[in-house]
Formats: sequence, structure tokens, C-alpha cells
Amino acid sequence: MMRLIGHEAIRESMASRFREDRLAHALLFTGPPGVGKCLVANELAQVVVCREDPSPCRKCDRCLRVAAGSHPDVRLLAPASGKKDIGVELARDIKHFVHLATVDSPCKVVVIDQASRLTVAAQNALLKTLEEPPGRAIIILVTDSPGGLLATVRSRCQRVGFGPLDDEALRAILEDHGVDAIASDEFVQFTHGSPGRAFEIHKLIDSGEIDRLESSIAGLQDGGYVSIVKFVDEAGRTEQEMTSRLDFLEEILQHKLSESVLAGEIDADTIDQRLRALAIIAKSRRLLRRRNPNRPLLAEATALKLASL
Repeated sequence: MMRLIGHEAIRESMASRFREDRLAHALLFTGPPGVGKCLVANELAQVVVCREDPSPCRKCDRCLRVAAGSHPDVRLLAPASGKKDIGVELARDIKHFVHLATVDSPCKVVVIDQASRLTVAAQNALLKTLEEPPGRAIIILVTDSPGGLLATVRSRCQRVGFGPLDDEALRAILEDHGVDAIASDEFVQFTHGSPGRAFEIHKLIDSGEIDRLESSIAGLQDGGYVSIVKFVDEAGRTEQEMTSRLDFLEEILQHKLSESVLAGEIDADTIDQRLRALAIIAKSRRLLRRRNPNRPLLAEATALKLASL
């Protein structure tokens, strides 16, 4: 099992509180995307079930079953493939699960990744369970958008804040995953301390998708229909693809603009045009994250705005 790097203080605190029977029964893990919140939640589940000293050993059958998602006393949940929300049926299933007697651990553990995608009905269905779970249970909500949760849900959880990883930890994670060759200062700068973001960027660079997206933006200047269709195609077919590409594209354009300005290689009109292009991309990215728009239509609208500059 691959080692977990970063957030040592949080991990040690959570484990100590559990061993001393001081851990809250409802936790809210919040912080930037891709920094390892869910990995820490999964490790805490291993702390609960592992009987080795010190725990978690990450090698015993119990730890391995948590990692595989097959331990009978642990549920690791997230939106189903192709679904944007976590519905009320899953919330009711959680309520039933925590009522069951434990099989092989001191208590039940439920980890809900992307918890802000719980529907309002699902959140309301969980309120009583979060406030007074039956028996001994630990429920961990993991999200980078806590504002998407009802205030009544947030108030019933102890909040644990995660920050970006430092460059040393990020490079160690990249090295463990065999991508140390690209862990340059510039690359690390683009990742904002997020290993998840680093892997997405590496994939985009390695596949040439970012180069193609940049090329499609440059082609918008002719204003032709073909160039708009190309941009829509290169922008990505899923929310994750489109978010990753727009995020990184914005970073690249900002970086290139800064370099050009500092080198004195750009005039005021071009600066203004590129700043407006960045604003268009940033607005599209915000809409994509917050409002669940029709992605092809959003990409087309973005292309038309960029072509009009």
C-alpha cells in the first residue's frame, strides 16, 4: 500500500483523539480540492479497525479491506459514476448501516466524499444521525465546498481544515507516483499544493491536450464556425475534464502574460485583450463549478466571447 504523505499534525491528532475516546462522532473535512482530505479520512477508518500497535499498520487484513472498500464496518461513499448528486436513498442507507451491530471493529465508520453533493433531502435525512448516531459510529463528510452543505449539517460536525501541501511533500508524492521528472519549480507552482491537481496537470501535459486547447483558442481569432467547434471539442466532455482544462489554461495564460509584461514584450492593447480573455475563462470556470450548466453550451458561449475580443 502506498504511503500517505502530508497533513501529519491532523492525522496524529485524529488518531490520538480516537484512542483516547475524544474523537467527535461527526467530522467535516474541508480544504482545497486534491490535497488528500479523503485519503486522511480513509486512514482514520484504518486507525479505527486496525488492531496492530501502532495503528494503522496498512498491512493487516483489516487495513487492506478498508483500502479496498470491503470492510464490513466501513463505508466509503461518493457520487455514483455519471451522477452529480448523492440522493436521499443513499442517506437512508447510511442511517440503516450505522444502526447495524459492528462485525469486526469498535465502531462503524462512514466516509462521504464530495459531501456537498448531497441533495437537500439527503442532508435533512442525515441530520438526526449526525447529531445522535446510534451506538458508536463516526461519520466523516469530506468536501472542498462546505457552503454547499446546510448550516444545520455543518453545525452538527466538528470542522477539520486542510491546507495545501508544501513543495517538499508535493514532490515526494510525485516521486512516489513516478512523475518526479516534471516536478520543476514552475510545475509545482501551477499545482497550488494539491497532488490531485498535479496529477491532472501531468495528464493534460503528457497527452498534449493543453497544447491543443491553447491552439484552439488561438484559432478563435478567425471567428469561423470550425474554430468554435474545435474549441468546444477540446474543452472536455465531462465536468472534471472541462474544469481541469479551464483551471490549468487560466494558470498558463496568467503565467505567460506576466512573463510578457515583465519582459516588456507586449503593448497595452494586447494586455487588455488578454486580461479580458482571462476574465471570460474565469467566469466560465465559476459557472461550471457552481451551477451545473450544459457543458457544450457553456463551451460554445465561452468560444464566442473569446472570438469577439
